[in-house]
Amino acid sequence: MILADEADVLEEAFYRAEVSDVSTLEYRGEQLHQYADYLGIERDIVPSLNSYFSVSAERRCEKHSIPVSSCGCHEEREAETTIYNLEPEALVEDWVRTLRDGDVFDSVELETLTPTRHALTARIDRSEITFQCFFDRDDFDRYDFEPLALEFGVSFFGDHTAVEREYCYSWRQFLEDGFREQLTRDVKRLKETIGADFYEYKPLEDFRDRVRQSLRQYFSDSGYEVRREVGEVCPVETTQYGIDTGKTDFVASKDESDYIVCHCQKTPGWHVHHFADNRIESAEQTPVIKDMTGKIEGKINTFLDIQTDKKTASRFVTVISTLFSVVFVVLLFDRLGSLSSFLRQQFQLGGSLEAIGVGLLILDAIAVIVLAAVITRPYYLDYRFSWNIEPFDEENTSEADN
Repeated sequence: MILADEADVLEEAFYRAEVSDVSTLEYRGEQLHQYADYLGIERDIVPSLNSYFSVSAERRCEKHSIPVSSCGCHEEREAETTIYNLEPEALVEDWVRTLRDGDVFDSVELETLTPTRHALTARIDRSEITFQCFFDRDDFDRYDFEPLALEFGVSFFGDHTAVEREYCYSWRQFLEDGFREQLTRDVKRLKETIGADFYEYKPLEDFRDRVRQSLRQYFSDSGYEVRREVGEVCPVETTQYGIDTGKTDFVASKDESDYIVCHCQKTPGWHVHHFADNRIESAEQTPVIKDMTGKIEGKINTFLDIQTDKKTASRFVTVISTLFSVVFVVLLFDRLGSLSSFLRQQFQLGGSLEAIGVGLLILDAIAVIVLAAVITRPYYLDYRFSWNIEPFDEENTSEADN
């Protein structure tokens, strides 16, 4: 497991390299000591770096750090020197072990492509990310990363300008506290481009078909061609961006735009992918998706509220029925005679008791009517509820924006 101080010294060594491929460099022990001094790290950290290098003792010119036969200096200037040659695979494997033991990723897999290039596949939450790792700056610069397919770059060559590229990182960043949070934010921002969530998928299990049909009808009424064969309509797009067509619901097409409604692993919720001219675009801010999201959210929330009210009403009916039964029995068998006698003695009420009884019956009747209205209302609303949503009105939307 690589330690923070060890990683800092190595990163400093890579940063000072004046070649594209740092795996070709060799370092003298004194150089590594100087890097540790510069960083304020104890020199005794250097021997712990040996596992990342092939270490040998060679006779070199003290001035030029090469054999005197190559530089032409006198043999008197030659001294035994410890030479460190980087072993990229050893460093990467220990780096991966450290990541597996840490809490940045949920799982990590490594594939060695060349001695200076490795592919790290990692899962974080529900996202799978591929990190292309390079020890050669020229190879890194030539590579065309696909962030929208969650393919990011990793620099092992210490050039700080490399990490200025969007969604590219230094290998050292992976070992920092807070990197998981940073990466999660980056992935979230990307996923808002990859797919626009409009609702959670699992809670809708009992009525997904009705929501799905509502969305199909919405796009159809809005002038889109709706088809279920997503793989046939968008074969290039689904393949290029790894969209599982087995988890797609339908595709709505119009002009050069395709909107795929699906519940694939690209985002946590039920979402929409937007493709224009075969390239993925952000669906989040497109007028039709903003309109659709607001309307279908309103429908789903209303439906869920009605179902909750129905359950509450059912429980309320049970409680009220029990209460009325108890009160009725008590009044009828235990209290009726006592109450009548008490009223006659205290208030000299006689014939008016009958009027009071009628009044109580009227109040009971009103209470029953009110309760009936409260109880039956959610059932009435459920009966009248419709999943249909108004189609997208592009003209009115444009006028409202202006």
